[in-house]
Amino acid sequence: MAHYPERFLEELSERADMLDVVGQYVRLKKQGVNWLGLCPFHNEKTPSFTVRPDQGFFKCFGCGAGGNLFNFIMQIKGVGFPEAVAELAATVGVALPTMEVEDAGQQQRRLERRQLLEVVDKAREWFYQRLRAPEGEKARAYLQRRALQPATIERFGLGYAPPGWRNLLDFFGGGEAAAQLLEKVGLLVPATDKLGYDRFRDRIIFPIRNAQGECIAFGGRVMAAEEPKYINSPETALYQKSEILYGLHLAQAAMQREERVLVVEGYLDLIALADRGVESVVATLGTALTTSHVRQLWKRTRRICFCFDGDTAGRKAAWRALEMVLDGLQADQHVHFLLLPQGEDPDDLVRREGAEGLRSRLDSATPLLTFMLQQLGEGLDRASPEGRVAIRHRAWPLLSRVRDPLLRELYLQQLSQYLDLPHLVNASEEVVYTPSPAVVTGRQQRSWPSQRITPSVTVGRDFERALLAIVLRSPELVPLWEEELSRLDMEDGDLTELLSALLELGSDLLHGSATPIWQRFSNANLAARAEAILLSEELQPESLQEEFQGCLRNCQLRQLNRQIKQITQAIEAGEGDMDRQFGVLLALKEEKRHLQQRKSHPLLT
Repeated sequence: MAHYPERFLEELSERADMLDVVGQYVRLKKQGVNWLGLCPFHNEKTPSFTVRPDQGFFKCFGCGAGGNLFNFIMQIKGVGFPEAVAELAATVGVALPTMEVEDAGQQQRRLERRQLLEVVDKAREWFYQRLRAPEGEKARAYLQRRALQPATIERFGLGYAPPGWRNLLDFFGGGEAAAQLLEKVGLLVPATDKLGYDRFRDRIIFPIRNAQGECIAFGGRVMAAEEPKYINSPETALYQKSEILYGLHLAQAAMQREERVLVVEGYLDLIALADRGVESVVATLGTALTTSHVRQLWKRTRRICFCFDGDTAGRKAAWRALEMVLDGLQADQHVHFLLLPQGEDPDDLVRREGAEGLRSRLDSATPLLTFMLQQLGEGLDRASPEGRVAIRHRAWPLLSRVRDPLLRELYLQQLSQYLDLPHLVNASEEVVYTPSPAVVTGRQQRSWPSQRITPSVTVGRDFERALLAIVLRSPELVPLWEEELSRLDMEDGDLTELLSALLELGSDLLHGSATPIWQRFSNANLAARAEAILLSEELQPESLQEEFQGCLRNCQLRQLNRQIKQITQAIEAGEGDMDRQFGVLLALKEEKRHLQQRKSHPLLT
């Protein structure tokens, strides 16, 4: 059967604006995180049709219709899935790829996966029954000592693997064919001289499910003081631990309801929290947080709180999580950290303080930037200039990973306030600064106070040349502002070439070097031009950030004005597709308005 590539469908869903598409047929009104309206699929007077654009789904609680954006188009248009994909692609302006036809190999892999899922599910049921059989008495007693309610044990489908080397293998028939299947799903440990033996023996069993609720692997815990305390299934065709968050399939509804998720380490911590009513919680599985974990969480919520033990291992785990979530962090993504007292785990805390006590702690958990500065400042004297500068140098490359430029600016402003240092950036400054007569070339420098002048009287200032001089003087600005700089289309071709060379150096510019930046260019002519520009511009080191901000925004505005003029001339001359030209013109004017707003009101997006 022919189908579109899965990656294309994911990207199409991400690019489409669900509110725009659904809003063509339903008048929607915001209510909390939901958008409500009258259902287009049945007659109603009271709105029961809900859209969650952040989660990518709709649901009518009146008639039961629901699904993703493709489902909506299929139902509203009365078309099949391929037609719905084509409709949505046309709406967002992307070309349809060639549909793929499932070949014999793909079909075989699909059938093999289905067979492996059936094997795992059959084993899950066997573990489940063993816990409830007479042989599971010891395991049931252990779970009672952990004060877990029977309903919670049922909800998570806990089981028991009795002692013995081939109980599960015998249940599956005991032959070579059964051994091969069990080995493929990680339930049998292979041996060279025999069929192998059961991986899980005399352990509480925790079924591991993917986000769709399919059982794909298992974890096992001993009930005595033995090592290893936990063992997990090895990675298989069904199970890649870097892709799986334990409990995600059960937490998704609560994540939407509570608008946040708590991330812990370990099965029993999660189950103990869920047992006491904290349902918006997931756990990593014997591995540090990964990019895939973070991506899955951001798809479902805008607030993540990491809860780890307060010991050294827990603090290290929290720092690894911080580094992971910083990569690509965007506006309206909120990260907090809750480190527990030494020797406590989430189970201890929720037993003592209950669900409300834990939620109260979550409400006052440490924000990302505060936690980062606390960790970076360990062993440093923040009261001393040396200590403050050291913290700044440690924080700078971390904050450069934040994708959203305004969020990055605000973080840097908070950093400068925390350290009582001059602003690293000043997003609210709507005036530009004239450069003071200080030649920053490593020679003797002379400085005068900078003079503020409004953009209307900066007659003759070459903002493009000044911008290049600033980034040559302070090259760490390039990776920090890579997105904005890469979109600049300068009028001077030489400056465009020079900026491209700086952008190619990328993150290498974050690391200081005694070698002048122009000497790192392979092109001698380019290096000479860079040196000449730097020597010709008079810059004051104390105001480089402010000058850079003003020059960049003036360059952006000039570029937008050029583009608006070109489009206007094309419309007046009747050239090209008029509808498209007007659309482009409106988008450019909106971008210009947004940029001018940011100059005056930095908290507006």
